[in-house]
Amino acid sequence: MAIAVYSGRADLHDALRERCPGFTLVSDGPERDGCRIALLDDDAAEAAPPKALVRVILGRGAQRAPTTTRGTLRLDRAAFLADPANFLAFAVDLAEAAVHASQLEVEVGYLTQIAELMAMTDASAVSERITRTVLNLLSLARGTLFIHDPRLERYVVSFTNDAGVRDTGEFLPGIPQSLLQRALASGISFAADAHMIVIPLQVEHDLVGIIKVPLAPGDAVEDDAAANVSRYIGAVASVLGNIYQLTRSQDLAMRDDLTKAFNRRFFESYLDEEIERCRRYGTLFSIIFLDLDELKTVNDFYGHLTGSRTLQEVAKRILAAVRGIDKVVRFGGDEFCIILPQTDQEQAFAVANRVRKAMTGTAYHLEPDIDISITASFGIATYPAHAITKDDLIRQADLAMYRVKSTTKNAVGVATVEPVTRPAAL
Repeated sequence: MAIAVYSGRADLHDALRERCPGFTLVSDGPERDGCRIALLDDDAAEAAPPKALVRVILGRGAQRAPTTTRGTLRLDRAAFLADPANFLAFAVDLAEAAVHASQLEVEVGYLTQIAELMAMTDASAVSERITRTVLNLLSLARGTLFIHDPRLERYVVSFTNDAGVRDTGEFLPGIPQSLLQRALASGISFAADAHMIVIPLQVEHDLVGIIKVPLAPGDAVEDDAAANVSRYIGAVASVLGNIYQLTRSQDLAMRDDLTKAFNRRFFESYLDEEIERCRRYGTLFSIIFLDLDELKTVNDFYGHLTGSRTLQEVAKRILAAVRGIDKVVRFGGDEFCIILPQTDQEQAFAVANRVRKAMTGTAYHLEPDIDISITASFGIATYPAHAITKDDLIRQADLAMYRVKSTTKNAVGVATVEPVTRPAAL
């Protein structure tokens, strides 16, 4: 533990260098004000080291025994110079005891908060409490907690008081991958650059969340604050794990048991969210409806078990042909829907053709003696070009798909823009 020395007397510095070789002594520079122990000669007794937990003040006049008051140790200067190493060792013990007591007090506070968090049933309230505690430890005002949502397969805002945060649909919204990797490799789950602090929240090997704190010019974070945040995050990891497990349980309720694609329940809620997001930020998205051609023939000829295996393999090929942010939904018996965020009509057309080719590229080898070839009819609709309500968007994509299914099959159709009916002039 470093000791700050405040003195203008050469004899004190000479004595310390000669008799205290095992101590780290800092006599000038900005590092001095950060020391936990301060040695103040009588000509500097009025100095107020900002971080000192123990102040050793040397004075004139003989004193038979040192006196201490609230972390201040007052010594006769001559007595100190006779055996400085012994007195400094005592000061170090006092400082370490103060640090340990402070850490115990903080940890008791963390345990109390964990008990309170465990009693909360609102995940957003838990996220707010954790984020605000981290901000208080950092002495900063704004921050955002992102929690991994398996339903969306990305990190979403669980709490923020930062007006500049936008849900862009990115996997890690506004967080550089390199900075996150630095934080994960740091050993204290903390990394910062000139613009932000990133604090990963891990439960065992799962990255369940990330706290992002923006930095304004002039903002600074001291090492002690970073260490306190790391200890706090480690303490509340179990609570974050509970939130994550709850989210994963909700995800299972949104999945189709057979294909593991999302189900109709997910489709209804997610499409509402996507329309609202596009309305708010002036963006667009597309949906692709696809209906398998002649699955009934497979069921009739090979049986429903083979038909179910076919559906599973179709879902795997669709999932492999789309992006991570795209959502694949089993809409009905042999009908699927793909939701494509931030995708226009032309891009959706390219995706549909990529999925179509993935489905028909090779036969489905379901049993040693069963190879199935199956195609699908596709229909595309884009918000807001083809419709501005959920029901109309679904209807447009469905109509485009059935136009293909009733003609060529194994092709991609696009919704048409319906003409606007204007009232007759009076």
